[in-house]
Amino acid sequence: KVSFYRIKITILIMNLLVVSFFLHNVLATLVLGVKFRSRSDSVIKNFGSAIILNSVAFGIWSVAVLMMPQDLELFITIGTLFFIASLITFLSAGLQNSNESNRKMLLLAGSVAAVIIFFMRTFIYPSQPGFSPEGLFFFNPHPIVQIIYIFALALTALPAIDALASKFTHPYSSLLRYGFIAEVMGGIILITNVDTLVLYIAGWIMGFVYFVLWTSMLFGKKAWVGVN
Repeated sequence: KVSFYRIKITILIMNLLVVSFFLHNVLATLVLGVKFRSRSDSVIKNFGSAIILNSVAFGIWSVAVLMMPQDLELFITIGTLFFIASLITFLSAGLQNSNESNRKMLLLAGSVAAVIIFFMRTFIYPSQPGFSPEGLFFFNPHPIVQIIYIFALALTALPAIDALASKFTHPYSSLLRYGFIAEVMGGIILITNVDTLVLYIAGWIMGFVYFVLWTSMLFGKKAWVGVN
């Protein structure tokens, strides 16, 4: 009986940690997104729009984690729609310094690819989201979709991160560059991994990095010196 209650308490704690992780991601991306959106620079503004879309996605997924609905896949699909939209906006941020014709052509190609990706993960290779006995949430996308997500994140988010970081001076440029790269890597781990310990460690790292990022950008007055 003692062992049973210990297991129940462990599951409850894990559930609270999962919910806290998702809610903190919503807060962090929303705060950062709004702060970036308030700037006049097109790279920073577009990057802000991208992470606001991520905030909406995590908000929808947070509702799913809290409610554990029977139609869980519907919540995940709606959230994924905003996540894929954020990839297009990341692409736009990374292309702001390109010439107009190339930027439009690549954005059109990226938009077409985004529609194809959403169609594939929804109708051809649907995911199987669910919860582990420990209370951890798994997206469980199809392996083909996992590969597509990894390439899509790398090709859109990483150039956008580099473009964003170049607008800031040291040490904030390094903080933004390596902080957001860490978040991208953590996101890939969340998408592709089902090991409880790995997800637990990745969640703590992502939460800590997001905390440093949003507090630094919100309260660090020197961070915005010389930034349009």
